[in-house]
Order: sequence, then structure tokens, then C-alpha cells
Amino acid sequence: MPFLPQRYLRYLVFPLICCACGLAVVLGVMGLEAAWITLVLLMLEVSLSFDNAVVNARVLDQLTPPQQRFFLTWGLVIPVFGVRFAGPLLMVALAGGVGMGEALDAALHHPAHYRELLELAEPRILAFGGMFLLMVFLRYFFDEAKTLHWWQPMERRLSEAGRIESLEIALALILLLLLSASLPGELRGEVMISGVIGLVLQLLSTSLAEAFGDEEQAGARLAAGGGLASLLYLELLDASFSLDGTIGAFAITQNLGLIMTGLGLGALFIRSLTLMLSRERALDHLVYLEHGAHYAIGALGLVMLAGIWLAERDLHVPEWLTGLIGILLLVLSFADSMRLRRGQQTGA
Repeated sequence: MPFLPQRYLRYLVFPLICCACGLAVVLGVMGLEAAWITLVLLMLEVSLSFDNAVVNARVLDQLTPPQQRFFLTWGLVIPVFGVRFAGPLLMVALAGGVGMGEALDAALHHPAHYRELLELAEPRILAFGGMFLLMVFLRYFFDEAKTLHWWQPMERRLSEAGRIESLEIALALILLLLLSASLPGELRGEVMISGVIGLVLQLLSTSLAEAFGDEEQAGARLAAGGGLASLLYLELLDASFSLDGTIGAFAITQNLGLIMTGLGLGALFIRSLTLMLSRERALDHLVYLEHGAHYAIGALGLVMLAGIWLAERDLHVPEWLTGLIGILLLVLSFADSMRLRRGQQTGA
């Protein structure tokens, strides 16, 4: 099966048209500079969330067609408006000790002040998202039932370590404790609470889905109850990916309209890519791509947690580097998947 046959491209036509129309509107209304900033934000979102599409595609397979349509349409509202707009507003209000109305006024009319308030909330946001994504990574590899390994020496040991119950939870909490201990007193409690909330939500959402059976037991029970739990997990996973991009976007521009436009168009592109991977069963042919995506998720989670420590020392990990790490891991896993597939075809 050649990669990206012509039928794959039909999934990308609609998001590409939407991106072109969105950029054209911004160009006509706000000028060339605003259109360029929107394009940069779009590329930032795609680079940071490409690995998210791979993981989402695997979970999406467990949903019924109506639930899939909801996730790919109305479900887009949650990460775009909830995480990129209402989420930062809520965090800003809590961190700055102001009301939601004042935070909204700052976002719309005083972007510099809003950025200052967002920086106060940033440690909480990074701790929540970082721990959620780190747990996604750890629970994928600390699995004694896992038999397919990409980087075999390491992954085989991680799989064997999965025999120790809740080891991944202990490791994540130890890392969070070490991070909190290295921070000033006023930040320790905030980072610890936010990180624990991220960890608990990840455990709760995945455990609810698993309670209705695994993929081999997919039936009416999974479609009804497990599908809803998987839908919740998808939205939480999307939200955690969006947090890093939202914060990084404010380093590029403080215009909330451009941020929502650029990141929203990027999220639409990722949604279509998720649909393509799911419906064309691409992950069944590119067997290591899911591994690469989870390595990228783990790297992003660690970068988000490290960002809290670095910010206290006036250092910052550039968003382009975070995106580059994820893309590099996906490219390597894709190349190895194709090499394995060619070897299987030659042997057959």
C-alpha cells in the first residue's frame, strides 16, 4: 500500500480550504502582518499536535459513528473555545484574583495586562498539562501485555516493569514532588495541586474507558458506555495538548482574535488528520507510529514540567524546539514502520 494514496488527500481538502479562507479573511481585514502571524500560529498548532492526531485516531476507533462525528465537529468547540479562550480566562482570573469579567476585559482591550495575568497562571497550566501527558506516556509503555516494541531494549524493560502495580503513578508523583521542592514556597502548593489534578483526571478518564472492556471486547457495552468515556478522554487529551500551544501563542502575539483563529484552524487540520488515520486504518500499516507519538507526548509533558523550573530562572524552551522534537520522533517511527512493512512484503 503506497503511503498517502490519492484517497487520503480527500480528508485534507476541506481543512486546507478553510485555512486558505481564514488566512484570506485575516489578510483582507487586518493586513499582511496579521495574516503572517496567523499562519505561524497555525503551523505552531499543527507541529505541537500532530502526535495528538495519532493517539486520537487509535481511541477514535472505539467510538460509534455518531460519537466520532460529534468529536470531529461539535467536539472541536471544546478545545478551540474552551481551552484556548475560556480556559485561560479562568486560570487568569484565579491566578490574578480577579473576576471572569475583568479577565475578559483585559483579554479584549488590554492584551499586555492579560499576558501578565496569564504568566501568573502559567505554572498551574503547565503542571496540569505536563502531568496529564506524562501519565499518557507512562501508562502506554508500562504495560506488561504490550508485545510490539519499537526501541526494543528499552521498551521491553518498561513493559516488564509494568508488572509492578501502579509503578507509573509512583514515578510521576516522585517527579512532581522533586519539581515542587525546587520551587519557591509560594509556588509549591499550587504546582503540586495542579499536577495531581492532571494525574487524577488522566487515570479517571482512561480507567472509565477500560472498565467497559478493551478493543477485543468492543460491543454494545463499549459503544454506549466505554465510547462516552473514550470521548471524555479524547477531549481531555486535546485540552492538555492545547495548553502548551495557547501559552506559546502569547509569545508570538497578544491579539486574542488572531490566536483563536490560527490555533483554531490548526485544530481543524489536526481533526481531519485524525479522521484520515482512523478510517483508512493507517496505524495498522504504520505500526511504530503510535510509539513515536507517545514518545513525543512524553517529551512534551517533560518540557511543560521543566518549563516551570526554567521560568523561575528566567529561561524558556522555544515552542519551535518542542514541535521539532515531536516531528522528529514521528518521522523516525514512520521511517521504521515503512522499513518493516517493506521487509514483510519482500518476505511474503
